[in-house]
Amino acid sequence: MKEMFTSSKAPVPAGKIAQVSKDEALGIAYISGLISQRPDGTVLYNTSVREQTELIFQNLRGLLEDMHLTFDHIIKSNVFISDMKYFDEMNQVYMKYFDSENPPARQCVTAGIWGGLDVEISFVATLR
Repeated sequence: MKEMFTSSKAPVPAGKIAQVSKDEALGIAYISGLISQRPDGTVLYNTSVREQTELIFQNLRGLLEDMHLTFDHIIKSNVFISDMKYFDEMNQVYMKYFDSENPPARQCVTAGIWGGLDVEISFVATLR
């Protein structure tokens, strides 16, 4: 059965969007898109792609810790980036968090991101 999970270590999405939707029986958790937003809800505008991506991963770390998981539990990510010219800058931060021999599956597409930000990343984690 699907259940919502919320952590105070990452921002809670606005509206009726789960921060994390997980199913223990299936052993999977879907983490909603994270942007450069502090856990208190403050959005960091006018920051570099590197800084935006770093804050996304700090928030992800907090969520994972509260679920008793690690970055090794991430099996898929969806990266939304405002322009592919920022890919290398984003990827330098991204790859610091994952084993280069066994990174999660990833999709990266250009998109208009809320608030004019440059990066949003959602994740899928295994609970086992």
